Amino acid sequence: MRKKEEGKSSIGTRANHKVKILGDSHLRGTASKIDQYLNTKFEVYSWIKPGATTKEIVNTLGNDLKCLGTQDVIVVNGGSNDIGSKRTQTHKVLIHMAQFIQENTRCNIIIVNIPPRHDIGNNSITNLEIHAANRKLNKIAKAYNNVMIVDSNLHRKYFT
Repeated sequence: MRKKEEGKSSIGTRANHKVKILGDSHLRGTASKIDQYLNTKFEVYSWIKPGATTKEIVNTLGNDLKCLGTQDVIVVNGGSNDIGSKRTQTHKVLIHMAQFIQENTRCNIIIVNIPPRHDIGNNSITNLEIHAANRKLNKIAKAYNNVMIVDSNLHRKYFT
């Protein structure tokens, strides 16, 4: 299911910058929250796909992202639906994110790292894989000046 949330902009004022948010259900409602803090020179859009894999998230807009410029931002959150107890799944998440970064070097990219699972123990195989994937994602991002990682290690109380 594809959902589009549009940020507000004043009539007669042209938005110079675009913020595109791509993610799974963790980012639901973020477009309206972010839009509150930005002036009318920004257009904020989000494409939220609950239950989507990283590959589905980063391939959501395809060529639409190619026209973004140096003043535009893409926010991406994915991986929590991919990672389980198998290392091959973690490896696929990193490959998809690395390809996405390489294909979108003209704009700024903010990647929200993979949140730990709170329904299982901290030392579970899945959470250890998540921590390993986040470390590797940080290493990948350091090679690019246009990429920033946001730590999403939120406390258990923020989840249902």
